[in-house]
Amino acid sequence: MSKKIRVLTAMMSVAAVFALMIVLIPGKSTALAFDYDKMPKIQKRLLSTFLENQLAPAPGVVSSRPSQYFPSDDECGGNKRDNVKVNQNCQNLTDADLAGRGQANNETSIAADPYHPEHMVASYNDYRRGDGNCYTAYSSDQGKTWNDSTVPMSFVRGTLFAKGQARQYFTTGGDTSVAWDTKGNAYLSCQVFNRGVPASQDPDQSSALLMFRSTKNGGASWNFPGRIVAGLKDSTGAALLDKQLIAVDNHRGSPFQDRVYVSWTLFASDGTAYIYLA
Repeated sequence: MSKKIRVLTAMMSVAAVFALMIVLIPGKSTALAFDYDKMPKIQKRLLSTFLENQLAPAPGVVSSRPSQYFPSDDECGGNKRDNVKVNQNCQNLTDADLAGRGQANNETSIAADPYHPEHMVASYNDYRRGDGNCYTAYSSDQGKTWNDSTVPMSFVRGTLFAKGQARQYFTTGGDTSVAWDTKGNAYLSCQVFNRGVPASQDPDQSSALLMFRSTKNGGASWNFPGRIVAGLKDSTGAALLDKQLIAVDNHRGSPFQDRVYVSWTLFASDGTAYIYLA
C-alpha cells in the first residue's frame, strides 16, 4: 500500500471516529447506525478508551437485546392503533416455576370524573414487585396518555389487629376499584392480605380492605396510610375479606352527595360467604 493510500485510510478512519463521537453527544436519542464487532481494527484502535468501554460488550455478555423486555424508545409503551396502553411497566423475565408473576396485570377498573371527564383514573393488580399489588394510573387528556401512580399499601396502623401494635404489614394486594366524588377527588379501594405459611415463614394471614383518596390531583398520589374499611386478624387462613367494590354518590344535590359505599364478601370459617356493606 502506498504512503498516500495509508494516509488517506487513516484520515478516513479519524473522520469516522469524529462522526461517531458526534452521534454520541449526551442528550441525543439518535440511534447508532453501526456494529462495533464489524468495525475495522484501525477504527477500533482510534477509539478512545471511554468510547471503547461504552461500545464493546462486556466479556460473556450477549450483545443482542431481547425485544420483549428491554425498554423501548417510548418507555415500554404498547399502544395498538387507537388502543392506549395504561400501565407503564415493562415485562420482566420470570423463573419458569413462577410463570406469569413479574409480568401480569389483571382485575382492572376505570372511572372518569363526571364533572371533568378529561380526568380519568384506572386501577389494576400489578405484579411488577413479584406478588400482586394495588397500582393505579391517571390521565388528564381523556385517556390519550397515562402515568403510573404507586399506592402506599405496605402497612396501616396496627391497633385494629392487636393491642399496642403500631403497624400491620401486608405483602399482597389486589381487587381494586376506583370512583370519583363531586369535588374532583378520586377514591381507590384495595384489598390487602398476607399469604402465611408455607408461602412465607410468617403465619400471619390477616386481610383488610383499605380506602385511599387522591385529593384534587387527579390520581397522581394517594393518602397514607390507607383507611381501613374492614380488617380481619387471622393466623389460620380460615377466613378472608375479599372482592370489595366501591361506589360514590357523585350526583350534585343528592341528599347523600359524596357518600362512599364499599361492599365485600367475607369467606367465613364455617364455609359460607356473607355480603357486607359499609
